[in-house]
Amino acid sequence: MDSFKNYIFFWLIIILTWTATGTDGFKPLGRFRQSSALVGNKLYFFGSSVIVQSRENIILDVTLSTLNTSNPLWFLSNSSVPTNSAFASACVGVPFKNMIYLLEHLNTANDVSNNIIVYALDTVSGTWSIPIMSGTIPVSRQQFQAVNDANGKIYMFGGFMSSNPGGVLNDINIFDTFSLTWTQGSNVSAPTSRADFTATLLKNGLILYLGGGDNINMVEIPIYNTYNNSWSKMIATGDNIDPRNQSQQLASLDTTLNPYKWSVKSMIGNNVPPSLVFHSAAIVGNFMILAFGQKGVNNAFDSNNLNSQLYILDTRNYSWVTSTSTSPNSPNPQNPSVTQIQTVFASNSNSLITGVIMAIPIISIVLLAIAGFIGYWLFKKNKRNDIVRIAGSKNTG
Repeated sequence: MDSFKNYIFFWLIIILTWTATGTDGFKPLGRFRQSSALVGNKLYFFGSSVIVQSRENIILDVTLSTLNTSNPLWFLSNSSVPTNSAFASACVGVPFKNMIYLLEHLNTANDVSNNIIVYALDTVSGTWSIPIMSGTIPVSRQQFQAVNDANGKIYMFGGFMSSNPGGVLNDINIFDTFSLTWTQGSNVSAPTSRADFTATLLKNGLILYLGGGDNINMVEIPIYNTYNNSWSKMIATGDNIDPRNQSQQLASLDTTLNPYKWSVKSMIGNNVPPSLVFHSAAIVGNFMILAFGQKGVNNAFDSNNLNSQLYILDTRNYSWVTSTSTSPNSPNPQNPSVTQIQTVFASNSNSLITGVIMAIPIISIVLLAIAGFIGYWLFKKNKRNDIVRIAGSKNTG
């Protein structure tokens, strides 16, 4: 009986130890120049300028009822990026908004391509593919931010030309993820060439392009109208805004006013980030999630000084918080866009991802338990075979 107890105890220790290490969570190292995309309550990050991280596909659970900065829920995906990804842009497309399209300048051999390459990640199956595209495929580029609308179209403007002869671009190209077709947008009244900018799509179909170099005037805002394929600009009012190159300002642009109005916000809260460049920012509900990037010290940024912490801004009071569920204005925190959540649920994306994450430990524990039972059965069988049978013994055959 003691042998049996010891054997069971041995297997319980193995199972509990494995379970503890398996559910402890993955914590990514600092990185910069990654791309990101939000699907449901999962925020995906692709690649890095750090070569050993350049094929990594990592996922952050941004469920607002549980998201916090001390113990964020990270996952390292087995679906590695097909190329050494950096300086790229990721957008969500159809069907069911569960596909992520990574717009890259490198092919699978890590050579610079003459034309833009699109890698598609199915977030349900976790598989990558290279769509067969048609239309006028634009030249290869990097250091740009593309944006997607609700109708499956991706808008790609500007960037730095990757192939010879190089140079900065100011063309706009549209990728239809339904038909996998590229078309070129209007260049009439297009803004000056730029790279390293941000692109924000408003609900009224307007894309605002902010920043993009040392000499970019933040007051003059280029606007692309996705409904009628035209360019315009808005001269914003309000506070003076530094160019976005290594600025330490936190600024907001009120687009409900005409003209738009800039406001510089104080850096307040109990989780204020350092100065960052080449980081990722995503709006989830009422919160802005800040991740990765190079940290600045005395206005100097070093590729060896990388941020691995998470920062959360409550956009209702512009306070940096440590948890979305304990924010003073969040008695009932919202999850990401209701439309996205419903669409993802309809495609089983969210439930499948959770199922995969949970099923792996459960299946492994079951296998360990079965192995333990078989081992114990063999142990008892061998023990019986070792017994010397004597007449009158209870084990006499």
